[in-house]
Amino acid sequence: MKSIPISKTDFKKIIEENCYYVDKTMVIEDLMKTNAEVTLYTRPRRFGKSLLLSTLDCFFNIETKESNKNLFNDLYISESEYFSYFGKYPVIRLDFKELKGSSYETIYNKLKIIISDAYKSKLYIRESIEDLDNLKIYDSIKNREASIEELQNSITFLTKMLENYYKEKVVVLIDEYDTPINEGHANGYYEEVMELFRPILSSSLKGNDSLKMGVLTGVLRVAKESLFSTFNNPKIYDVMSKGYGEYFGFTKNETKELLEYYGLELTDKVSEMYDGYNIDSTKIYNPWSILNYAESGVLKPYWINTGSNKLLKDLLINLKEDEKIKLETLLQSNSIAFTYREGLNYENIEMYNDFNSILNLLLFSGYLTFSKQEIDEDDVITNYFKVPNDEVRNELINIIQTIAFNKDIETEDTFRELKNNMINGEKEKIEKFINSTIMGMSYHDTLESYYHGYLYGLFSWALNKNYITKSNRETGSERCDLLIERKDKSVGIVIEVKISDSEENMENKAREGITQMKEKEYYKELILDKVTNIKEIVIVFHGKKAIVR
Repeated sequence: MKSIPISKTDFKKIIEENCYYVDKTMVIEDLMKTNAEVTLYTRPRRFGKSLLLSTLDCFFNIETKESNKNLFNDLYISESEYFSYFGKYPVIRLDFKELKGSSYETIYNKLKIIISDAYKSKLYIRESIEDLDNLKIYDSIKNREASIEELQNSITFLTKMLENYYKEKVVVLIDEYDTPINEGHANGYYEEVMELFRPILSSSLKGNDSLKMGVLTGVLRVAKESLFSTFNNPKIYDVMSKGYGEYFGFTKNETKELLEYYGLELTDKVSEMYDGYNIDSTKIYNPWSILNYAESGVLKPYWINTGSNKLLKDLLINLKEDEKIKLETLLQSNSIAFTYREGLNYENIEMYNDFNSILNLLLFSGYLTFSKQEIDEDDVITNYFKVPNDEVRNELINIIQTIAFNKDIETEDTFRELKNNMINGEKEKIEKFINSTIMGMSYHDTLESYYHGYLYGLFSWALNKNYITKSNRETGSERCDLLIERKDKSVGIVIEVKISDSEENMENKAREGITQMKEKEYYKELILDKVTNIKEIVIVFHGKKAIVR
């Protein structure tokens, strides 16, 4: 049986190590048919962008033609007329994902290392450089001694040296081009990092006679006036573009075949958790999550914590009341309308706290997806967007919870007190704590999933590593909301969450919850685990008020 290539983005290793590979080599054919000088693909994290560039590297690279000649056997591209381009061009492949840091100097020094390593990997061409000035520049960049001007022109210079050596134009591949830009915005050196990278992209991708093709990938589509105004607009395929929809992520048929290969079914629950992305009229499953589910067989969120949410947290923390209501609408599995923008403008976000830009950021990052389009009698087009699936909805709720905790919970003593109150069944004190932390929230009492997620995050934070917090686990004959168990079996807590339509009805809802817990035997799993001390708690919410019974 083929192994599951979780965290593997090296095409050569995936094929040679007999991993399961979903054939996406059709993208090579489409790329050559389009014949664009520069192409940019933007997709959410963990959607196969790095694997795509690795595949292109293995396909086009003239250096590795002999060692890679069998990699594409039995794949789509091997039967295409465009297979004639296999091993035809020299390739420069750069990965910007590690260009992170709290200062501009850190980014600058890391970039020098990345470029230096690229030069070292092509050291064989040094002997062909006859011009002494060019040789001096090559060595300066290789030895990390380049001036900023030499660094900004380094990719262009290397393409010219490679063309001179091979007598073929060069393919330039840049992965996660937007990482240093995001870091600059998040850490206060945005202008400096833009001044560094504009000339790099401009010199290498505009008017470069040695360039055969440039392919970039990233999460965000940075507005052309911010980054791409200095060179001819690349052909851009983002989450709203026509074309290439099926080449990032898994289609329904691909997902079904993959799961069946590992003895699993594509059920409605799997689709609700990992499906829902709508790209170029193609329904797409999250590939990272599907691969992890195929390995474990456990239906749970996998996409969470696979990337930084700092930018989102910084933006969402200052939402206005009406903006929070719109976000709540999304979390309730509804669609909202907003204006899609062809490129994220950081200046708008920074200067105006532009909520539309924030929604576009959510769209590009994979937290939202296109839902539907309506055209009125005046031919005005309105696009609607939604949260794609339960996995993403859970992560958004977790982000919002973290914001609330950062605002309202400041000391470890606070968590310690809450933990002790839970263990001792001090319901009045638990109630007081919950009410103090939800006062700053604006989410309406209809959003049960938010309150459930809030409590899960709260108790997970309050209880240390000696406790296990289970959400929506099958216990007894029905499903309880939260089940908490100390690892030494000394304490177990069953929590049922209820939403009341009015403050006056909260006590009735609490009694209903208590009866439900008894009748459904939610405590049964704890008894089977031989837990000696079981606490049962019902928490009822209405708006910004909670009661604990």
